[in-house]
Amino acid sequence: MKKILIILTFFFITKGANAQAGVPDTLAYLNQIQANKSKYIGKPFSVLLNDLQPAIKFFTPSVGHSAYKNKEISTGFYFIIPEYMEDFGSYNFEIKWATPLNRTISGPIYDGGAYRGQWRTEAAQYYGTGIIADVVVDWRYNN
Repeated sequence: MKKILIILTFFFITKGANAQAGVPDTLAYLNQIQANKSKYIGKPFSVLLNDLQPAIKFFTPSVGHSAYKNKEISTGFYFIIPEYMEDFGSYNFEIKWATPLNRTISGPIYDGGAYRGQWRTEAAQYYGTGIIADVVVDWRYNN
């Protein structure tokens, strides 16, 4: 019985260490994309989307000033589903659009999943046509 307890303890410790090891890798991966952003600027988002290794889980549209509330000037993309406000600064990236996207189209896409901001095929198809002006990593806390 003592051996089983030791083996289970070792298993859970090892599993927890491996799960945490993936977090810095995601940030390093995103920093690599930002360092090579010239490869994506001026191209459709689908080019970057096809190169992404981790799957996008969540997105948040960002609107312009009140006079341009139907214009989406940038979009945040996340590899986690944020549970708390702090999660919005964790391992994400922002795409600034060369030509603002139409918020009257992206709004219903944002609201239409099982939860608001759920990344799904409809979102990938819509955002895939947007032309990238800039790629910024960890944009919520590094402006």
